[in-house]
This record gives sequence, C-alpha cells and structure tokens, in this order.
Amino acid sequence: MSCQTPLRPLQSGAVNVAQVGLIAILIGVAIAGGLLLTNSLPPDDLAPAPAPASQPEVSPPAEVETLAEPEQTPVPETKPEPAPEPARPPLPSLQESDATVRDALADVPLGTAGQQFLLPSNIIERTTSVVYLMAQGEVPYKLMPIARPKAAFPITDDGLQVTADPEGHARYDAFAVWIQSLDIESLLAAVDWLLPLFREAWSFYGESESSFDQAVLYALDLIIYTPEVETSDARLFRKEAVWLYEDPALEALPPIQKQLLRMGSANASAIKAKAREVQLLWSAHIVADD
Repeated sequence: MSCQTPLRPLQSGAVNVAQVGLIAILIGVAIAGGLLLTNSLPPDDLAPAPAPASQPEVSPPAEVETLAEPEQTPVPETKPEPAPEPARPPLPSLQESDATVRDALADVPLGTAGQQFLLPSNIIERTTSVVYLMAQGEVPYKLMPIARPKAAFPITDDGLQVTADPEGHARYDAFAVWIQSLDIESLLAAVDWLLPLFREAWSFYGESESSFDQAVLYALDLIIYTPEVETSDARLFRKEAVWLYEDPALEALPPIQKQLLRMGSANASAIKAKAREVQLLWSAHIVADD
C-alpha cells in the first residue's frame, strides 16, 4: 500500500509570480493528462449546453433602517477613598498623661537621653518648664536629661590675659550630637494631639494657654540669634567662683546664649541648625491650627 503524503493547506497571504506560474503549469498538465486518458479531443460539433431556465427576478431586500446607537455618557473614574485615620484615644487628664505620652513616643527614636527624660513623672509639666525657662533666657540645667560637665571650666592664661580654652568645647559634644539626632518631625507628629495638655500646664505659670506656641518660638529665637563670637579670643576675669566676660556686651547676653558660646562654634552651629528646623515645623503647625 502506497502512502500518500497529505497536502499541506495553502498558506494565506500574497501569491508571488513564481507561485502563479507553477499553478498554471499544474493546471495544464492536469488537462493534458485527462485528454490522453480519454484518447479523444473535445468535438467541435457538440451541442452547446442548454441555457439554464430563467429564474424569476428576486427583488433586493428592502433596506432596513438601522437605529443609531445612543451615545454613552462616560462614567467618571471614582478614586478609592483614603482609609480613615485610626481613632485616637480620648485625651487624658494632665495628671494621668505620663503613660499616654510614653505610648505616643514609643516609636520615635529619642536616644538614651530622651528615654531618661521620659522616666520621671510629670513629663508635660517638666517640658513646659523647660520652655518657660528658655523663653526667660535661662538654662534649664536641672531639667535637662544630660548633666552639666563636672570638670572645671578650662581656661588659657598666658600671663597677659585669660581666655576660654578651646579644648573645653569637647565637653558638650555629646549633647550636640544628641540634639542633632532627634527626629523633630516625627516627635511633633506624635504629640500634636496632646498639645492642649501642654497649653494647660503652661497656664500654671499665670500665662494664657494660647501664648504657649509663641513662647516656644521665642525660646528658639534666643538660640538662633546667639551672636557668632570666637570665645577663645574673648577675655575673661574671675569674680568669686565664676568666670565673666570682660566685654560688657558679651556678659549682658542671656545665660542661654552665653552657654551656647561656651560650647564652641561647631557645637553652637549644630544646635542653631536644629533650632531652625524646629522653628520651621512649629510655625507650620501654628498656621495649620489657625
């Protein structure tokens, strides 16, 4: 039994000239082969095939009026509504606010010094006390989480004048590094909803609650506008147990500004930069509340 190779279906697409020629040759061979097999040529006198009976004319179908599809009004895309912010717990009383403050700041990196500040009770009252003293130009030594340097104030005495020894600036490096490390934006965002309690504690100083926000800005201004002075060139004189500046303009500065000068220009610049950051964020907070 001979196996016949199945014909492949013609590929769709354009037919080139070579394919047309090949098809014509195949048709010619098929006709010639058929004539040889029948051993006869088609006679010329064969009667023509009868014409097909005329068919009744069929009228074309009536045109069907197509109805225009109504225009579809585009449906505006609806954006998913943002997820509601988690509901905050009710505001505690000032006397019971310590645990709430610690919980609010649990995810904010505060460093060792910041964590130490949160350990004692009355966190909000102590914070407003820091603001109050700073706004008065004082240094809140007893309320800060970093102790004052225990070493004596270092001086340089060349026999003609006494000045501050620049080596003493390093005593405040740890404090400046801690201040720089604070994430002020996260800190403010965490306690923003507790600000009514800070204002309430502020009122204990006989001030209006609304003046708390401005007091924060004033305390920051005292830091930011501390004059740029190279204290290693500023002459000192001793009065009892403390060293004072001979320059009356320097000695008349608020204690918080003189403390900043004693930290050295590098540390003072770092703390001023952080104060400007706090001032910018705090000012935006005040505008948002108005």
